[in-house]
Amino acid sequence: MAISSQKSITTPKGFRAAAGTCGIKRSGKPDLALIVADKPCTGAGVFTTNTVPSPSVITAKQHLRSGTAQAIVCSSGNANASTGRKGTENTLRICQQVARQAMIHSDDPGLVLPSSTGTIGRQLPITKISRGIAVLASELSRGPVVDAAVARAIMTTDLVPKQAYRSLRLGAGSGKQVHLAGVCKGSGMIAPNMATMLAFITTDANISRQMLASVLRDAVSVSFNRISVDQHTSPSDSVQILASGGAGNPRIAKRGRDFDRFKDALLDLCHDLAYQIVCDGEGATKVFCVQVLRAKNEKDADRIASAVVNSPLVKTAVHGGDPNWGRIVTAAGYSGAALVPEKMSLRVGPCSKGRPTGGTKLTGHVCVLRRGQPVELDAAAQRRLKQVMAKKEVAFTLDLGLGKGETRWLGCDLSKAYVTINADYTT
Repeated sequence: MAISSQKSITTPKGFRAAAGTCGIKRSGKPDLALIVADKPCTGAGVFTTNTVPSPSVITAKQHLRSGTAQAIVCSSGNANASTGRKGTENTLRICQQVARQAMIHSDDPGLVLPSSTGTIGRQLPITKISRGIAVLASELSRGPVVDAAVARAIMTTDLVPKQAYRSLRLGAGSGKQVHLAGVCKGSGMIAPNMATMLAFITTDANISRQMLASVLRDAVSVSFNRISVDQHTSPSDSVQILASGGAGNPRIAKRGRDFDRFKDALLDLCHDLAYQIVCDGEGATKVFCVQVLRAKNEKDADRIASAVVNSPLVKTAVHGGDPNWGRIVTAAGYSGAALVPEKMSLRVGPCSKGRPTGGTKLTGHVCVLRRGQPVELDAAAQRRLKQVMAKKEVAFTLDLGLGKGETRWLGCDLSKAYVTINADYTT
């Protein structure tokens, strides 16, 4: 599997993009992006479970019922949420204009997937957006410059743009090279209850609607659904993927070797993007991961990891580098998961990117709780624990000794800067 920091959303065959400023943001920063396929693609999406979704989310879900899409349009600075009938009318108008001016081989607004992010409860400045779409439709192009521009244009409180790329070969023999690329935004209102942010993924894989939807759901569930900044699911959360089929690989229409390899690449891409979101959490200075091993089942493992990641006391301890591990144990205790205190162990050590390590030996970790008993640390171990807690990334590994359930969640610390950012967000 190949990784590149120079390739992104328009690297897969059959995609162009454009981004710029239309005046939504008072700061004058980029706020509008288009990703357009040369022809209709296989499409899939995963959306917020918030019961007050934005008109953009509702419309995108409706348009994806056919399993086909050709364009993604995203405006930032205004969430178009809690905007009633007018918000819906504005969303449909945007889709119609994108279809008419930016797409070729079709002018069907039902092939356009809209997204909006930003302040809630304000109507979209539709005249400004309309002018912006007209400009961007004439500027669609490919390459790293426009890829970076799209990643910047979808940002709100993000400090850095977020991109990821993977490639692999599918098919018999040497196979066909298949590309996957993604951009995402997310910094605040990040909670593990759907996709937790906006992410747009393109691929030139030839894959059926059913298989694409299945693999996207799986990827979201173990990546974006296992991160949290402030446990506040927004009404705009969306992950959308378009597959052009331009790679020419044998069509993936059922589970098998090619499906598994494509799934592995998409999982890796989504884990990368999810990690970038947590690193850029509002006011974040540190990242921490919570790995739960040998829980009764995966559901219980997720309950515990979620409780620890979202605990304000754990988050502030991480911020201060305080090895107050009792906060982790008690968060596990109130999670509602099955626990036997006498079987629980806790280790603190360096954080690694990626998926759960399972039974992999934990090197450089300090055991602070072993089978329900606190470990008496000698001077060297105490120094090591303080050093680990002082790092920018730290891991807490809870071994419950009950079953085969395991998970890994990512979170960030809680700092004074988070309060400042959100106290002054609209003013």
